[in-house]
Amino acid sequence: MNKVLLTSLLLATGLLASCDRTPAPTIPAATTGTVNGVRVVNTTTYQVGFTPLNGTDIVTNGKLDSAAVKSISAGTATARVCGQVQVQDTITAAISLDSTGSMDDNDPKALRRDAAKRFITRMSTQDRAAVLSFDGRTSPNANLGVSYLWQDFTSDKALLNKGVDNATFAAGGTPLYGAIVDGSNIVKASGGTNGSVLILTDGEDTNYVSSFQEAISTARTNGTKVYAIGLDAQNNLDFGELEDIAAATGGLFQKANDAAALDGFFDRMYNAFRAQGCVELVFTQKPAAGTDVTGTLNVVVSAPDRKSTTVEVPFAFTVR
Repeated sequence: MNKVLLTSLLLATGLLASCDRTPAPTIPAATTGTVNGVRVVNTTTYQVGFTPLNGTDIVTNGKLDSAAVKSISAGTATARVCGQVQVQDTITAAISLDSTGSMDDNDPKALRRDAAKRFITRMSTQDRAAVLSFDGRTSPNANLGVSYLWQDFTSDKALLNKGVDNATFAAGGTPLYGAIVDGSNIVKASGGTNGSVLILTDGEDTNYVSSFQEAISTARTNGTKVYAIGLDAQNNLDFGELEDIAAATGGLFQKANDAAALDGFFDRMYNAFRAQGCVELVFTQKPAAGTDVTGTLNVVVSAPDRKSTTVEVPFAFTVR
């Protein structure tokens, strides 16, 4: 009887243990992701913003476990995680669009208009944005140095889209640094949280209303990050100082070689504003300055009750 009782107890214990065992998660923590831009740390070190995604949905509770360079077009580099995913529940963004004369050549179909509207479409009801344009010919608003404010801060997407329509034209030179100062100042004056300037330009500063250093100091003082998209359709521009402004203020830079790519660039900028982590690449063998480097990162993403997953994501930047 004792043997029978002991056997029964052991069997019951085993059945209970098997019932309590939690199945291993099968749903992946992420299915894809985006590299949202680059931040130049020094001549050998480059940081990129990375947002994990499940389909098109941002994985706000994702953790970046590790990163590695899978492929690279020039030189050799290592990668590591340099920051976990930081989520911004509310976005306050000044969208500043280049309205200089060269836009007629570099964006003749005004594709920047639809690209900016894509960013607006993804905004939540808690987010607020303003729309400005900048060029050397249009008279600025009384409280601004070089920019014209087409729509003040609002969550109303119809008003913001109308502002983008009004801001999409071409005239005059490029007061780029003054536009960054203006954007930062109106973000600060709005009193909104997580303030940023999202600026698109197709040229280097030619108006000299404000200096490179003034753009950095104003943005830092106001606590606004500068996220910049440089459109280099003719492949003849030096965006080094714009990259430095983005890096110095905690923002990111992206270079587009074709206006048709702007839609994706603005989309990735929204990802950067909403939730992203940081991956750092360090060259162990660095290609020549000016080399356009492309490649693929492997980023391991985990999340609660999800299966840890390796996400492959492309990256691109110009070596300094």
